[in-house]
Amino acid sequence: MKSKLAKAALTAAAALALAGAATPAFAHTGVFGGGEFAASANGQPFLAAEGFGVAKAGDTAAGELGGVAMTSEDIMGGGAGFAHAGNVGM
Repeated sequence: MKSKLAKAALTAAAALALAGAATPAFAHTGVFGGGEFAASANGQPFLAAEGFGVAKAGDTAAGELGGVAMTSEDIMGGGAGFAHAGNVGM
């Protein structure tokens, strides 16, 4: 009887271990970002803004950073971004 119980326990433990090995790892996810904004209508109109954001899921991530400034006559802006998937970066 003890032998059958030990075999059943060993079989159950092996089945659980194999099921755990076949299950994909938990994917860590996250998103964060922020921004700033300033505007004035006193005298010459003026606007300035910037922002950033990053998103991640498992071994994949993407992000951006950008900004803009403008008056009634001029506009200036720029931005940059990145992407990463496993061992590949862009």
